[in-house]
Amino acid sequence: MGVVVGIEGGGTKTGCAVLSEQGELLAYAEGGPANLNFVDEATQRESFETALNGALQGINAPVLALGYTVAGTRANWAWLLRRLGNPPAYAIEESRMAMLSTGVEVAHGVSVVAGTGSLVAGFRDDELVVQMGGWGALLGDEGSAYDVAMRGIRSAVCAWDGRDRPNRLIQAVQGFFGIEDLRELVPIFYQQGVPRHRVAAFAQSVVETARQGDPVASTILAQAGRDLAHDARACAERLFTREDPFTVAMTGGMFRSEIFRATFRECLEPSFPHAEFRMPMMEPATAVARAVLRRFRLLGKRNHRPMSG
Repeated sequence: MGVVVGIEGGGTKTGCAVLSEQGELLAYAEGGPANLNFVDEATQRESFETALNGALQGINAPVLALGYTVAGTRANWAWLLRRLGNPPAYAIEESRMAMLSTGVEVAHGVSVVAGTGSLVAGFRDDELVVQMGGWGALLGDEGSAYDVAMRGIRSAVCAWDGRDRPNRLIQAVQGFFGIEDLRELVPIFYQQGVPRHRVAAFAQSVVETARQGDPVASTILAQAGRDLAHDARACAERLFTREDPFTVAMTGGMFRSEIFRATFRECLEPSFPHAEFRMPMMEPATAVARAVLRRFRLLGKRNHRPMSG
């Protein structure tokens, strides 16, 4: 009896899931960020090792296959394959992983990721046809946690200066960064440097401030949801008509915000009334492992051909 391992590395965390040959989830563990656009190779490796060691603790079965979805470029991780006994390794696109995490068996529709970064992709009959977004924090990532966080911080700064009306985001920034005077943000951001995943984490403070009734925070979440819906609609229009049924996978931490999620759906649903909007049913790394297990079964244990690795 062997196991299948799935690894998902993003801008905030790395997940590792271990499945039995029958598809039972045996273990799951997490490590730190792994996107090489924002962390170095040493940090990525540490994140992988932390997640792997946690998930594989107490599991002695051979690894039949490894699946991986890693945002950004990846380091040379021959050491990881050696650690697992050099199993065949399969690359699973981030957008496919997101779609499958909602519980569908075949990717058909629009996959939307709104995590640390953002990404939109379109599938027809399990084939990735079009991809939009994924440009990173400097060039895009509309509707991502980083985007929401920066909108919140900038709104707090404007209010602090008196350029905008007072809002509770000032207190949120003070608490999150441990400062009193918002001018202290200048050395924090420009001299010390704030990792992207740390900035993105402030999005949760924006969500919480909106829950407390702050209209500025609520407006930020609604606008981010509209922006992402605009991208999702552009993607859907490339592949589907108004009458077509298809899945819209809403994945990533920003969709946990009721305001963000509701605004996104309200902006997209009128154009595609037969679309089914789905939220994740499992961790991303579990979806990666399930995708690999499915391919492993289809190809056969003797004749499998890894996509890459």
